[in-house]
Amino acid sequence: MKLRRAATTLLLAGAIAAAPAVATAYEADEYEVGVSTTTPSVGQTFTVTVGGPAGNPTITLTITSPDVPDGAISIAGTKALTKNTANGFASFAVTLSEPGTYSLVATDADGTVLSSQQVVAVPASDGAGSGSGSGSAQGGGDDVSSGGLAETGSDDVLLLGGAALLVAGGTTAVLVARNRRRSAGTKA
Repeated sequence: MKLRRAATTLLLAGAIAAAPAVATAYEADEYEVGVSTTTPSVGQTFTVTVGGPAGNPTITLTITSPDVPDGAISIAGTKALTKNTANGFASFAVTLSEPGTYSLVATDADGTVLSSQQVVAVPASDGAGSGSGSGSAQGGGDDVSSGGLAETGSDDVLLLGGAALLVAGGTTAVLVARNRRRSAGTKA
């Protein structure tokens, strides 16, 4: 009976520890976001391409900066532009006319954030603008990495470490309870 209870406790602890890993195994529709440069020169036109499932009819790209007036942002003459997709992809030509840090947010037809990134427009005399960024982003993360693409998901090492701690804690609790019962049984 005690062995069965200990095995059940360990099994439940393992299931609880594995739950986050199982939850992250679900993959939502995957979107690809490419930025031709994350450090464009002022006045340089760069391209932002967002793609995903062919069933998504539109993608909206919005660019903002708290330090720069809206007039310095141009995606076909505006700071936010919605485009129809072709096989799930939309491409935007962007020009920034003042130096600064800009946030690029791509959303699907339902308003779900597909990607949140930053680009830094530098004065033309700096000679910057050779950096590039492309890859994929999942879901609606808004954590921005230094490479310009959003980082989404979780760190598997942390999940495995947490799972190991839960299993070790459950095992310790079972062993301590077993020892207390044994010592209580021998004193009686």
